[in-house]
Amino acid sequence: MLIDMNRVYRQTNLENLDQAFTVAERDLGVTRLLDPEDVDVPQPDEKSIITYVSSLYDAMPRVPDVQDGVRANELELRWQEYYERVTVLLQWIRHYTVIFEEKRFPGSYEEIEILWRQFLKFKETDLPNKEADKNQSKFQYQSLEGAVKSGQLKVPPGYHPLDVEKEWGKLHVSILEREKLLRIELER
Repeated sequence: MLIDMNRVYRQTNLENLDQAFTVAERDLGVTRLLDPEDVDVPQPDEKSIITYVSSLYDAMPRVPDVQDGVRANELELRWQEYYERVTVLLQWIRHYTVIFEEKRFPGSYEEIEILWRQFLKFKETDLPNKEADKNQSKFQYQSLEGAVKSGQLKVPPGYHPLDVEKEWGKLHVSILEREKLLRIELER
């Protein structure tokens, strides 16, 4: 603590000024240009006061602009939203890739028909919804790209849109293979 505020209330003006000048010199490196006796008067020398206050201002660290904090917080929130969307999307893609790579099928025709209907529902409903998510994640990334290029954000391995596209491509290959195998099973 630079100044004990409990002591400030019990000290005289001269003691407080002396303490303030001492702390400024010791902790901030501001040369002591004034004496407490020269300041604690009805008409202190304005030029000396302004010069001293200017040197204090120069020695103080820059306080971040409120806008900087808001922008950083907004950036963090947008990144978190992107990261979570891609995490869920990648889990979904990998889950269905594994399912569709399965080569064994049930023995009965009725069970194959059920699989076929589930597969068609997947292609008509689930896949387009997730493709919309994938496209949305691309737009989100584009809004973050400047921060990534400037080093404000670091993209973990596997989270770049190109990585997502690669996984999406694997899913499509497994979908095509699954459809081909299901058609063969249905024709038996």
